[in-house]
Amino acid sequence: MIRDISIQNFRCFENTSISGFKTVNLITGKNNAGKTALLEALLIGSLPRAEAIDALKKHRRESQEFNKALPERTWDSLFFNQDKSKNIFIQINEDDNQSTKLNLSINDIPIRFTIESSLPSDILDKKYVDFIPNDESKLSVLQANITINNDDLFEYNLIATDQGTFQGVLDKKTQFTGQKKISFIPAILGVLNTQLASEYDRARLNNQEQEVLKGIQIIDPSIKIIESFNIGSPLLYLKRENEERLPISLFGDAINRIAAIILYVINNNSDILLLDEIENGIHYTIQADLWRLLFRLAKQLNIQIFATTHSLEMLTAFNQVGLESEFSNLAAHFEMARSIKTGQIIGIKRDMETLEYSLSRNGGVRGE
Repeated sequence: MIRDISIQNFRCFENTSISGFKTVNLITGKNNAGKTALLEALLIGSLPRAEAIDALKKHRRESQEFNKALPERTWDSLFFNQDKSKNIFIQINEDDNQSTKLNLSINDIPIRFTIESSLPSDILDKKYVDFIPNDESKLSVLQANITINNDDLFEYNLIATDQGTFQGVLDKKTQFTGQKKISFIPAILGVLNTQLASEYDRARLNNQEQEVLKGIQIIDPSIKIIESFNIGSPLLYLKRENEERLPISLFGDAINRIAAIILYVINNNSDILLLDEIENGIHYTIQADLWRLLFRLAKQLNIQIFATTHSLEMLTAFNQVGLESEFSNLAAHFEMARSIKTGQIIGIKRDMETLEYSLSRNGGVRGE
């Protein structure tokens, strides 16, 4: 389980450290206070792979056409104030004393020299040379170095050109085998029905399909059956009592979002779930029930949850459930704000009792 994180020169973070994470963590703050950026730092710091960077850019809906037109600016948004002269450092420490450090930098070494010195000629000819323009000012290379418990494990680079982005190997070191399974659910959910059907089949294989139904019934208690059918393509169907089956996509964003959340939780045992703007589409009257289900599953399946919200109702529901005896000492609240003294972003931690005290006195807990 992640205990703390230190972030330097990433997104809006110049130099920030946050400690004291629990099993279920809710993050609040004003717009542009670093809530989503914190989830992104947790993603690429916990999953030090090239695909994590790619996923991050997709979650931000960054234009691939822009990156092809100006590949030399592909990585600018990752760096604090877009200053690529300073490396990004993300360090994550866990309860088992494992420490993972990610160092991201822009590689100034000519990319043809880098690739030719590290790859066999047959691979080089087919996969790389035609992809790299002769004018190397029209590309940008993001280099990553990963260290675990002070041992350099491996490096990779991501090469952006006017034809797209691809991964190249810089240095073959010890393979990193401790990769976590991390699910990131963005503020605007883009999960297709086919993906939900596939995730549901995984849940059913592990006898967890009733958890999905319980989650959906938080929104609509009249739904009695959830099924997947592979007719042309796999789709998920819901059925109300005395009604015909309908695709889940016809039941609204809230049901689709809750189904995705629950499926990702139960299908990723002992790992991490990142939820951006958890309140989206969820009516305030059912928010406590949603938290209760998430708390129970996190405790049961040993999953660590990080969620963000702008909603006072969602924060209040989180506090209400976090104070229940069943979930004692399971949750923490973090308010993202700027230090008056340094101007740096900080994370103000509150336990459930302190949060309850602040909420009862209308104290600022969301960056006010």
